[in-house]
Amino acid sequence: MGRRVTLIDVARHAGVSRTTASYVITGTGRVSTATRERVLASIETLGYVYNEGAASLRRKGRTVGVIVPNIDRPFFGEVLIGVESTFTDSGYMSLMVSTRDQLDQQARLLRMLREHQVAALAIIPATGSGEDLVDAIHSWEVPTVFLSRYVAGATEPYVGSDEVRGGFLAADHLIRAHECRSIAYIGGPTLGVARIDRLDGVRRAVAESGADVTLTDVTTEATVAAGMRAGHELAAGELPDGVVCHNDSIAMGVARALYDEGLAGRTRIIGYDDVAAAQASVPSLTSVATNGRLLGETAARALLAVISGEEPTVRSNLAEPKLIVRESCGDHPKVRKPASSIR
Repeated sequence: MGRRVTLIDVARHAGVSRTTASYVITGTGRVSTATRERVLASIETLGYVYNEGAASLRRKGRTVGVIVPNIDRPFFGEVLIGVESTFTDSGYMSLMVSTRDQLDQQARLLRMLREHQVAALAIIPATGSGEDLVDAIHSWEVPTVFLSRYVAGATEPYVGSDEVRGGFLAADHLIRAHECRSIAYIGGPTLGVARIDRLDGVRRAVAESGADVTLTDVTTEATVAAGMRAGHELAAGELPDGVVCHNDSIAMGVARALYDEGLAGRTRIIGYDDVAAAQASVPSLTSVATNGRLLGETAARALLAVISGEEPTVRSNLAEPKLIVRESCGDHPKVRKPASSIR
């Protein structure tokens, strides 16, 4: 007897992906009539027999676990749109949960998703995640993509923005275009990998400028309210020439507090992530764009490839951030060519 004809054999014969061939057999996903007929013809020619028993073991594959720190944060919301829309278009359902950025909650949710037998996992890990999370995922052996935040020691695909480059762009703009000589970085948790990397980029820009720049570092929660508190504290002393905020919510809070204190426009403000509200704020917010929706789509496509038995479409994907210049950092009379050491 010859070997059993597999779904991959059918896909190759029909000239389609394994995922497309599976869609035809299960009646899911989006497949054109011509493609469907071609796959059915290959099934008939090769004598492929659908294994219902094996399929029942894979039915968990219609649900994918998605873990985020905070569902109410605008950036994470944009990431979720990208993840969910990509999975839905491919016939999968996303089971989304929030850790509230707490390690114990993350551990509980991982156990719950494992009990639900999700086919794959997209996770923005909680701040401070380390070996425990990596070990739990490895023992589970579920296809996983880390999204937006990486974890040291993890070998799973990672999709995120180049945070060092983003921090560099923001500080370099303040120094070169506006000749800022005092800069404050505001927001984010001390142990947050994104904060650490962005601050690294800010420090590199300061060092490479050759200018005498004073850098202060203020940790806060990543919310509008925290930004307002930080803004009022700034107003009580000597304002820095420029402020780089950990995200756009903080930046909007700082801007509002300075407005309330009668100090609107007295310092230059740059946010991070360029969420939808950034352009509509008053003043419109200069921000480092990271395209959260695209990051979510990229992570989802990587997981879909693994679920289908293919190699991941990404191993480590660092998207290039872009500085979007608007009103919050003021006029630009001295725009110079940016430094080029970080690309």
